[in-house]
Amino acid sequence: MISNTASNRDQNIKGSPYLVNATWALALAAYTLAKGWLTYGVELGKDEALYWYWSQHLDASYALVPFSLIALAEALAPHGEHFLRMPSLLLGSLSVYSLYRLCLDCGLPTARARWAAAAFACSHWAWHTSSYLHPDAFLTACWLLALRAARRACNTHRLTDYLCMGAACGLAVLCKYSGAFLTAGLGLFLLFSRPAKQHPMAIAAFAIAALCVSSPLVYAQLSTAFYLPHTLSTLSKIEALDSPLARLLFFAINPLLFASPLLLYLLYSALWKALGSVRRAWSPDVALALLPALCTLGAFLFFAFHRGQIKGNWILVGFLSLWPLAFNLPARRGLYPALILSGLLQAVGIGWALKYPGTVGAWVERSRIDQSYVGLVSRVDRAREPSYSWSERVCEYGGWSAFSHSVDALLAQRNIAVQTPLVSNQYSIPFGLAYYANTPRTYYTVDDPRFRDLTDARNRLAPSAAILFVARQDTPVPRSLHDRSSRFIGSAKREAVGCTAVYYDLYLLH
Repeated sequence: MISNTASNRDQNIKGSPYLVNATWALALAAYTLAKGWLTYGVELGKDEALYWYWSQHLDASYALVPFSLIALAEALAPHGEHFLRMPSLLLGSLSVYSLYRLCLDCGLPTARARWAAAAFACSHWAWHTSSYLHPDAFLTACWLLALRAARRACNTHRLTDYLCMGAACGLAVLCKYSGAFLTAGLGLFLLFSRPAKQHPMAIAAFAIAALCVSSPLVYAQLSTAFYLPHTLSTLSKIEALDSPLARLLFFAINPLLFASPLLLYLLYSALWKALGSVRRAWSPDVALALLPALCTLGAFLFFAFHRGQIKGNWILVGFLSLWPLAFNLPARRGLYPALILSGLLQAVGIGWALKYPGTVGAWVERSRIDQSYVGLVSRVDRAREPSYSWSERVCEYGGWSAFSHSVDALLAQRNIAVQTPLVSNQYSIPFGLAYYANTPRTYYTVDDPRFRDLTDARNRLAPSAAILFVARQDTPVPRSLHDRSSRFIGSAKREAVGCTAVYYDLYLLH
């Protein structure tokens, strides 16, 4: 009889293939808590207020997955900014772990996979989009699921893995339009990397699953003749860049607003190496990394050349498939710590500025780069997004609650019903007030075709109804409202702690 010794008991314990390192688990928890603390007490920015409002009037024309989860968070804990951002926060942590697992799936050593995940987590792009309401947090989580399913499909060739890959791509498309470019990349991968006799089943399973899951968006766009994508053609349009060479250069360096120079250098190096590998010999592993990146880069490079639309975060999601390759490159000692530190300083610095704008507002206002913000916004969108400097952009996340109370107080002082419908041609105002105002009223936008089916005044407002027009000070009443008589009511200010006050004019229109 063998005694039940400590040695025997140890041999009877079978370890899990998914070992959890306590240090890294604690680091991920600390990472999540740090982001939660930096956003706690920060009011909704203008885009966040728009996403919240859209989630309360849900349709499938744009970002159905993010808006659905935002609506769920609002239903569970109404009017709580912190809880409203919780889906982004949790999905951000899930994405860090998914990227770590993807790197392991691609054969990276455990230590390199951890460095890769840490670099992703500490990049400003991943940090910011998973701290605030932003479609990129949802898109990244779904796209990483698609990449992991694609990796499994390469190894198993099971139909279920191709179905999972297609379903995850469909979810990515429902997160953001750019998910379609990523999906096209995986479709090309299937076309060029599978034996001919197995093509039809693999491609059919992938395509059917992707189309079924994304069908709400497909139906919505077909029924509206792709109206909303057309109206977004001015978004991030940089009019000062006229020459193709200038657009190409700015396209290449613009991601520096979202990733550190060291990280961007590493990702571009991986792209260059992948292109070189394809020239020498076709490899399914390289194709899986390269094709989604090329489809995303190619699509947004076309928009940059054709329309001058340039924004760094649009292409960064395409680099996720290259991430394992980037961190498999030979690296000098100290590169990874320096890469993570530079990203962390950028991410935490901006997060701190949004939470405590007064600590950086004066320095930013005195800096030479403050007024450069205007150059990144098209002439059309400049009227719709009334921020004219980086310091004002930082201060957009504060003062809305007090401003909404000031509006109500001014209306009561002027004996105007506080329930009077409110309209503006600057979208931050109706959506911000809709979230923070205590008084129930209806909100409209005017001269902004992006919200034609959401809040457009011409489609919903009765011609004889009295309305309030609110806009940043010295903004004229739009021509589309000139058929109404107007009476100036007064001004109200929005002021975040440590920020210069922004004044808004109120008019009563009949």
